[in-house]
Amino acid sequence: MTKTKKEKLDDVLSAFMQVGQIKACGIVSKEGLLINSRTPPDVDARIFSALCSTIMGAAEAASGQMNTGSVDEISVKTEKGTIILKPAGEKAIFTALTEPSAQLGLILVEMESRSSQVDDILKEM
Repeated sequence: MTKTKKEKLDDVLSAFMQVGQIKACGIVSKEGLLINSRTPPDVDARIFSALCSTIMGAAEAASGQMNTGSVDEISVKTEKGTIILKPAGEKAIFTALTEPSAQLGLILVEMESRSSQVDDILKEM
């Protein structure tokens, strides 16, 4: 039996969580709507989605004004971890919240692959 888009996106998020040192991850529409997520109970995924979309929109506007090209990734380092945003095609943003001591290189490489998978899944008819 063929998997649904939701099931395929669930698989992408589940596999990404296996990298380790990741508190939460999600797929958000460019408009800020939650598509899918893996978040702990203390994180409101819908609010996080809206905020991530706002951050991405601001970065894209700044990049456009400065003629620096398209946004490839955004990271916000805090005392309790790092928030990473990566475009997943034209429709979505792949998001991650890491542990403070996370190996960001490994996570960024994995995010590159997973965001490409998300784009492919969302492009399916």
